Amino acid sequence: MGSLQDQLLKAGLTTAHQARVAKSEKRKQQKKKKKGATSDPSDLQKHIEQTKQEQQAKAQQLNEARKVELKDREQVARAKQILKHHNQDEIKGDAVFNFAYDGKIKELEVNEATRKALAKGRLAICVLEGQFYVLADEPARKIAAIDPSYIVVHAINEDDKLDDDDPYAGYEVPDDLMW
Repeated sequence: MGSLQDQLLKAGLTTAHQARVAKSEKRKQQKKKKKGATSDPSDLQKHIEQTKQEQQAKAQQLNEARKVELKDREQVARAKQILKHHNQDEIKGDAVFNFAYDGKIKELEVNEATRKALAKGRLAICVLEGQFYVLADEPARKIAAIDPSYIVVHAINEDDKLDDDDPYAGYEVPDDLMW
């Protein structure tokens, strides 16, 4: 007794061509099962589409991260350019200006005019990469707009913010007062 296919051929219910086609279809299905592929093409399309969407989302996240990093580097470069361009060079003198930085008291040797300007807010001390810069008020405000952590000392001008309820508003602190 042969296979069912042989029996159908002998009985004349099928042809040799139909038998070969059926055999090849069966072999193709077995190969797909071995490879793990699904026989339904719509499942495969859904899987491909889902994979594409995941890849696009991942690429978009990486792109956003690169944009943020690039923007940060541009801001640091801009701040560095402003600091180097507007740094006051003629501030050295025999007076000492003390200020707090990173939990420590730092000293900066300046002349008397620079010390007064720092106290009144016309000058500011900024830091970048461990180096201190003395800037005029306007460039210091630009630096503060970029990142306020660069500003170490910048006194706020008292004329800008007068308080109506201040009982000592009429008493000014003398400029020559040394602590």
